[in-house]
Amino acid sequence: MLLVLDSNEYIFSFGLLRERDCKKLIEVIRNKYPKHIIRTPRLIIEEVGHHLTPEDFREFIEFISALTTIDENILVPFELGAKYESKGLKPADAFIAAYAEWVGADILVTENRHFLTLHIDLPFRILPAKKCLKLLKDSK
Repeated sequence: MLLVLDSNEYIFSFGLLRERDCKKLIEVIRNKYPKHIIRTPRLIIEEVGHHLTPEDFREFIEFISALTTIDENILVPFELGAKYESKGLKPADAFIAAYAEWVGADILVTENRHFLTLHIDLPFRILPAKKCLKLLKDSK
């Protein structure tokens, strides 16, 4: 399964305020690779970097580097982002939606972007870590 994890998933997994479900999701992805694959844009890396200590950021980068490469933001077609902005999404939200569509993600895992589903029909699911964990466990 191809996943895009929003920055909050990484912050809650590697940062000071760790959330059990987010941390567990990271462990499942690490242990089940390559059954479950993640893709990550530079924008998320930068956002995570603003919220972690240097030590925690190093751990995060080691995790990312072991499982995927970082996609440069510029690779995502401008038109795809514009499509989502024209539907009323803020630029950052439009970019994340465009990125998830561009990489062909099955799921965007996030704790705070569920409103995306209210605006438009999306070619991917939006789930919080807890629901994504259940789905990944059920897909054995």
